[in-house]
Amino acid sequence: MMIPQRLALAVAALAVALCAAYFLSTPSPPPSTPRAFHEPSLRVPVPLAEPERVDASLDLSQVHQATQNMGNPLERSEDLRATYEQFKDSRNAIERHTAYRAWSACFPTLIAPQGQAISIDILTRSLPANAPNSAARVDAYRSLQARCRNFSDMTREETLSATRQQQEASYKDAILSPGEIAAKYLREGDKDGALRVAHAILTSRDPFAIGSLREFINQYGVLQVDAQMQTSAERPDLRSLAFLMAACQLGLECGPASLSALQMCASMGECAGSVPDRYVQALPSQADRDALQTETRRVLEAIQSGNVKALGL
Repeated sequence: MMIPQRLALAVAALAVALCAAYFLSTPSPPPSTPRAFHEPSLRVPVPLAEPERVDASLDLSQVHQATQNMGNPLERSEDLRATYEQFKDSRNAIERHTAYRAWSACFPTLIAPQGQAISIDILTRSLPANAPNSAARVDAYRSLQARCRNFSDMTREETLSATRQQQEASYKDAILSPGEIAAKYLREGDKDGALRVAHAILTSRDPFAIGSLREFINQYGVLQVDAQMQTSAERPDLRSLAFLMAACQLGLECGPASLSALQMCASMGECAGSVPDRYVQALPSQADRDALQTETRRVLEAIQSGNVKALGL
């Protein structure tokens, strides 16, 4: 949970590109064992010229309706290719982020780079046979594969083009969620710009936008602790997760049938309840679970009262 989401997206895009380039050049079958979601593959070092970065400025006009127009439709989508096609060429970063989420949910885990669906047997071969949640994980893979099925209609040329488009968008910082834009500014040393974006997101009270602040909150918390040059009892990872938990309570689709819940079940083995339930269950101790619940209540109260200063921002 502490891996920055932005870094994970970039590494994932590289993994997709390498995997597609290899398989599209050979008729050999896909790997015999499944990969975890967004698992990087760095065995073959390939030099890539990094394109010039683009301005990832946030279109605040879309933040207020991001959940209604993009976040919840994606989580509920039964046709992820349709979602991808709808937003892939958008001029808005949030919409392009939605297209990337739809794409990366399917490639390369559920759809082989040649375009055909990977069999359920291959996807689930490495799952512990006697684990209590094995059947649920198989069902999750099956549900995700159904949502990805229309990507199988793409030709080899279309798959290559789409893979390159997503790779280039990742390198150019062109597929960022609202919160990831704040995190980008913070990484680049523009603290004031990062806080302006974060405040705009919190003021919007949009659940998807608020949940996307997770990486920024984690980075900001670490910087604050480092600036004090002393140990702190604060847990930036739990504090940042509380923003996602709050987003679910504010209206983001986080139910057992949501895209995020299915991915957590298939890749992490957390299959019971809603997305917040699964994150709570994944924590190692009751003390962590209690701390997360307390922090979530604090975040919700601050957002609902409009008191951003109560969040230390």
